[in-house]
This record gives sequence, structure tokens and C-alpha cells, in this order.
Amino acid sequence: MEQIYKNKMQAVGYDQHVCDIFLNWENVKDELLVPERKRGSGNGTIHVFLGAADAELRKEFPQYYASVQNETDAADGAIEIKHYFLSSNIVSMLGYVCQYNYEHNYDITQQVKEVLSYISQTTEANGLLETKSLFKLSTGASKLRPYFKQFESDGVFAKIIRKILLPNSAYKISLYKNSNNEYAAFWLIGFDNVSDFEADSNIEYFAHSNNVEQSFHQIIYYGAPGTGKSHKIKVQLEGVSKENIFRTTFHPDSDYSTFVGAYKPTMEKPIDKIYAKGELISKLTEMKEGGVTYSPQKFGAKYWRSLKQLNLSDKKDILQACGMSDNYTVEFDKGMAVGEEYLACSNESRIIYSFVPQAFLNAYIQAYKKSEEKVYLIIEEINRGNCAQIFGDLFQLLDRDENGVSEYTIKADADLKAFLENELGEDNPGIKDGELCLPSNLYIYATMNTSDQSLFPIDSAFKRRWDWEYEPIKYKNTDWKIVIDGTEYSWVSFQRIVNEKILRANSSEDKMLGDYFVNPSDGVITDKVLLNKILFYLWNDVCKDGEGDIFKVGETEDISFSELYGENGTKTLKKMMSYLGVTDPDGNKVTIENDEENTEP
Repeated sequence: MEQIYKNKMQAVGYDQHVCDIFLNWENVKDELLVPERKRGSGNGTIHVFLGAADAELRKEFPQYYASVQNETDAADGAIEIKHYFLSSNIVSMLGYVCQYNYEHNYDITQQVKEVLSYISQTTEANGLLETKSLFKLSTGASKLRPYFKQFESDGVFAKIIRKILLPNSAYKISLYKNSNNEYAAFWLIGFDNVSDFEADSNIEYFAHSNNVEQSFHQIIYYGAPGTGKSHKIKVQLEGVSKENIFRTTFHPDSDYSTFVGAYKPTMEKPIDKIYAKGELISKLTEMKEGGVTYSPQKFGAKYWRSLKQLNLSDKKDILQACGMSDNYTVEFDKGMAVGEEYLACSNESRIIYSFVPQAFLNAYIQAYKKSEEKVYLIIEEINRGNCAQIFGDLFQLLDRDENGVSEYTIKADADLKAFLENELGEDNPGIKDGELCLPSNLYIYATMNTSDQSLFPIDSAFKRRWDWEYEPIKYKNTDWKIVIDGTEYSWVSFQRIVNEKILRANSSEDKMLGDYFVNPSDGVITDKVLLNKILFYLWNDVCKDGEGDIFKVGETEDISFSELYGENGTKTLKKMMSYLGVTDPDGNKVTIENDEENTEP
């Protein structure tokens, strides 16, 4: 049991010493803190919310929660907690932060020197940084919300976490207690999801996936197929209202009208309003006083749907209220019969032309209507469309000032101007003086698969108006396996070997296999998926001219794609995997002897 527990801890980045510290401690709560939940508040006090005080967590601190609910001073019952940080984890993340800031011309040299000096002076022999805090409650909220408060003003949290890593990282906090009811917390600093906390200094790139929108309003995420570009955006937008997210996908037929909007033929079916009795009295009085001949009949025809909802007594009341004889209910009925017969035909759907907004305009309007909220326009596969044609004069709006507002406005054409004035109002800054201007709360994120064959060229002027984020291959799905006729192979082993061959063949990462090139729900890649999706891609897009040295079963024995099918296809596929040197899920070599696979340690 002890070894299992240690292995579980090590799986998320805990080193041996930390495992020893918490060996006899009971885990109370694990929580991943994403950027928007770890901001400081108050006059310099650092608040790191651990989550709403759910029933399970309240069991751990019954007297403390009771004191708060009884309106006693929360500080009286506050619990002291020791906090542990791995100095290697902090230095590793600090390296990513430095790389990112360097690439974006932010000078944090002095802060980094202070941090490194602090680490060198305070790190204990076991490689841990230690500090203390109180575990307290926020009593002003509708729910009791626990958080860590009053860290040492000159300690690790204030010096490092808040000053450098807070804007660029997420945290995973594990809260523990021992048999003496003492509490401790272990912190891991990482990226934006749990699996990223397994990352260490071997990762080559710092992907600043948290809070990136605070500085950059237009970002293109690019990389090899399957590296998780769309997933990265999805994670960033977790918690954002769906009504503030607008999506579109570019393709060769995309143009300005499909991105912004245009007049289009649409089907319209007239909808008759149902009027109440009082409203009908006004309508009939208006017709009578206007000198309309046969007014009861014409009134019955025009408002037949509303009159149909009324009984005979109501109809008589209408006539009497208008100074007419209640005998005219017969005239009502005649008119209703004519109206229903006529309108049954005239009310059929008809084609009209109206301005139909598309993704950009919908996001633009929402951003001005919800000026206090962030609105996101997501463009998938931005390089599969002709960007110059699709953006048109909107290109000018992509120049943003330091606040995120367009530096240069553009004149809207008459149709667009009329539509926006109707939606926003003439004095709204989104169309004031007939001009368009991107607001600071509108963010545009795009993805670009660099291996696409049907690319439109993106000119340098357009590129300069975007920030670019490379999404690397992390080889993170170590538990995935490829299964061929009962024989198991490691997906990561196959992925690494093939990618190395691709890189040697064309000196480019564009066609390499990303971590999510396939995404099996159960982590098992069948031989059918391997053949029809992965190998088909490699054969057609990577090895079509013989590059890659992948489709072989021996040094001088090339195979064709068709040889992987048919009666001997499975055998040939296994020979190919053996030649490539793909290992099994445990890292052992898989060999073929007498047409059977044996696993050698």
C-alpha cells in the first residue's frame, strides 16, 4: 500500500522527499487553481481560494466553520497551515516565464535576479521551500469560501508566486492533515490542466495558455496536426458564457460576406399578432371614425385570428363599446370567414431580402452590447481561407493600441451602417459617424495547422497584426497503446520514432504526428484506426515520394500501402512495427519469431 501511494503521488510530480513527508498524512482536498481564481484582493493581502466550502471540506474544520456561522471573529478559529514548494518546480516554471517574456520584449531581469537570490538563500537541503499561512474564510460572500491568508510578507509566496509566476501559471494544491490534526499543503506550479503538472524542465517551450488575453487581443495558435490547438483555446475559455463565444471555420469558399454579413434571400412567414378585447375596441373605433365602409366586415377580415379567440359575448361587447348594434356580430363572422380563407394563402412563407450577420458581426455587436464582458471570436483553420479576401478592409482594424482598441477606424458601407445603427443605435461607439472600431473587450483567436496542403498564402502585413503561439508536441499520452491482433505497442514510442524519421526526411515539424492526431476514447488505437487514419496520412502526405524511411520491413525491403491490407496485412504491419523498433507499453522491445510476437525484457 505504501508503494502504491508513493507511485500515485509521483505520477503528478511529487518527488521522493515529498512522498516521505506526506506518507502518513490523509489527503483533504486537491484542487487545480486556474488564473481567474487566484488573483489577490484587498490591500496587498494574498487570497488563493481553495474552492467553495462544500460539505466534505466543512467536515475537516467543524469548529472553525461554526464560529464563522455564529458571527464570531473568523481569525479566532483560523488554522495554521505549512506550505511546501519544490524549488526545482519553481525554477523550471521560472524558465518558461523568462522565455516567454524575452520573446515578447518584457524585461523582468531584476525580478528574476531577486527570485534566484531568494531561492539560493532559503532553499533547504531537501530542495523544498517552506512558508506558513492561516486557513481562513471569506464571510462576506453568500457561501463560505476558504482561502489561504497572511503569508509571510517576505516569504516564498510574496517573493516568487505573486511577483513572477502568478500571471503566467496555474496551481495544483493538495491539502493534507495528520493524526495530530496538523495541516499542510503541497503546491505544484504548472500550466492550464492537470496533465501539464506532470511537465518538467524537459519541455522545450513555455505555452502561456493562461491569462494570455490580458495582453494579446489577436492570437494564432499554430503547429503540427493534433497538437491540441483547439483544445488549448477551449480550456482558456472554460467558464466564459456561451453567448460570448462565436466560432467560424475558414475554407476555400469563405469570403467577406460569409465572415461579416450581407443581404441574402431569406424565408419569411408573417406572424399575426393576437389582440386583446380592449385593443380590438380601439381598432374598430379607429376604422369606424375613419369612414371605412362596411367596417364590421372589413374589421372581421383583418383581425379574424384575434376575433376567433373570443366568444359571442365578447364580440357583442366590442360592438357596443364602439356605438354599434350587437346584431353586427353576423358581419363579424362574414368578415372572419373571408379573412381566414384569404390569409390562409397570403400568410404562406415568402422570400425577402434582409441583412444577415455572420460570425464577425455577431461577435462585434455582442462586444458593444456587453461592454463589461469579454467576447471571443474563434477562427478555426484560418489558413484554409483567403484571409485578404475574407477580412477585406477589416484588416485595418487589427491594429490595436495598448488598450486593445483599433488605432484606425474604417467606414462602414451603407448596408452595414444601417444594420448596425438598428442593432446598436446611431450614437453607439461601434457605429458612431458610420465608422467601425474593434473594442478592447473583443478577442480574436485562430488556429492554423501548418501541415495543410491547401494553404492560401498569408502576407507579412497580415501576420504582423497577430501574436503567434506555437503549440509543441509534448508526447504526453504515455498510457495510450496501439493494438494489432492482440499485440500491444506504445503510442508514444511509435509517435517519437515516426516523428524523428519525418524530421530527418524534410527538416520540418509541420507534418509530424501531434499528441492528439487521433483521440481514442479508451486510449486504445486499433489496427483499423492505425491503417486508415495514421498510416494513410503518412503514406499520402509524408512518404508519397519515398521520404521518411517508414514503410519498410527491412533495410532494403520497402512495402506499398496496399500490402498492409488483405490476408497477410496484419503480419506485414507487425513486421513494419518491428523494423521501426516500436516498443510495448512497458518500454520493452517487441520482436517477431516464427510469425509470432514475443516480448523480450
